[in-house]
Amino acid sequence: MNELLSRRTFLASSALWSGALLSPSVFGKTSEAQIPNVAWQSLRRSLTGPLLTPGDQGFNELALPNNLRYRAIRPGAIALCSSPEDIAQCLKWCSHTGVPLATRGGGHSYAGYSSTEGLMINLMNFNTATYTPQDGTITVCPTVAAGGFLLGGGIGFDMRRHGIASDHLMATNVVLANGDIVTATAETNPDIFWAMRGGAGGNFGINTSFTLNTFPVDQSVEFQLGWSNVSDEFLAVYFKTFEAAPKELGSKVTLTPGLALKGQERPMNVSVIGQYIGSSRDLREILAPIYQQALPDEEVIQLMAYWNASSFLSEAGTPGYYQERSRFVNGPMPSSMFQAMREWLTQWPNAQGSGSIKFFQMGHETNALKPTDTAFVHRQSQWLSSIEITWTPGQTIPSRMLAHRWQDKFYKAITPLCGGGAYQNFPDPSLRDWATSYYGENLNRLMARSHTPRGHAAFITPAAYPLIGCNRRQDAVSQ
Repeated sequence: MNELLSRRTFLASSALWSGALLSPSVFGKTSEAQIPNVAWQSLRRSLTGPLLTPGDQGFNELALPNNLRYRAIRPGAIALCSSPEDIAQCLKWCSHTGVPLATRGGGHSYAGYSSTEGLMINLMNFNTATYTPQDGTITVCPTVAAGGFLLGGGIGFDMRRHGIASDHLMATNVVLANGDIVTATAETNPDIFWAMRGGAGGNFGINTSFTLNTFPVDQSVEFQLGWSNVSDEFLAVYFKTFEAAPKELGSKVTLTPGLALKGQERPMNVSVIGQYIGSSRDLREILAPIYQQALPDEEVIQLMAYWNASSFLSEAGTPGYYQERSRFVNGPMPSSMFQAMREWLTQWPNAQGSGSIKFFQMGHETNALKPTDTAFVHRQSQWLSSIEITWTPGQTIPSRMLAHRWQDKFYKAITPLCGGGAYQNFPDPSLRDWATSYYGENLNRLMARSHTPRGHAAFITPAAYPLIGCNRRQDAVSQ
């Protein structure tokens, strides 16, 4: 059985175990032309929010994903749901008609799993936020920064101080596959609540709100540093220094291949962005061992208000063509990683586009909970690595093939060195052991039946696919 069929089998059997009201035809390919207009009209009449079909104003913009690799996958219709009841109607309609669906917050699914040829449930109208000063909680609706971010864990520059974002989740409202609208907390529907904290978006239902606790913020020191043509000795000192840094420091480092000069090995370049909750002087003391190795070619270190700092650290999220492959690094960075990075970064095939490896700094409070305390199982890591490639729309197939092969071989080389699983919020269509890589020892519990008060079961689908699955696999070199 090939990989795609095995994933479909998993999805189908999971739905049967859970008692979800799915039609078998949902697992087949349904094109827009196969869905009669009368069916769309029936759905439109049942919704309070608009249902857009091709030709309607705004349809093309909403159908476009952030990863343009999947831009050709266009929905038959887009439901701009305005209430949980609208979502429930969509789920029941899809169950009755057998039309596949996908849920979209901001369309940033790395692997295009918020796209579908059936019905797209768009959550852009769930966009409010309410702060309660009495208990310091905030309730938000699932934009890309809430739904997709929280359900898979949620990483950021504050996580070494405060843990990953889903550790702060206190309650969530969710529409289950059968249309039931429930609230999940540590006391009410605790199995669903446990699964929502790292089980990844779209696997158990469609979330319509999240309530989280908060922490006070003031100012922070933001930094952006860069070095060119670094040595393995420099990398060893760099990672050792950052691993020993206090939890008030958070960072992301990117290694890229430099320009290859004739007769010379392609160099490695390093850039890092991050924040430190403290003084600029203290940050410089922390960085001193690295500066003794080499002074940066680029240096920005400045004290900023917290929300201004968030803008400083944000990166452009404009649509493009890309794929990422991730692995958590358990324990300190092994020296063998430096050798592997040098070997593969220096072999970048110079295809159009770019290739790089990134490391998001983990540790401290990200590992405070046990792997089984929430569905987020990755509680032993110091770093989260991700090998990224990008390409251009006019790039030739042979050129793109070179980039994908480079990425796959690089990933194969570092996987045993990292020792950890893959990040479910960076879904990887090339990952064969996706279930154990994303969920590890929590997989069996996620697959087990978890009854709601009304006797209906929660369920899991592969994290690589959305709720009730738009089952399809995209060619590795498709645009």
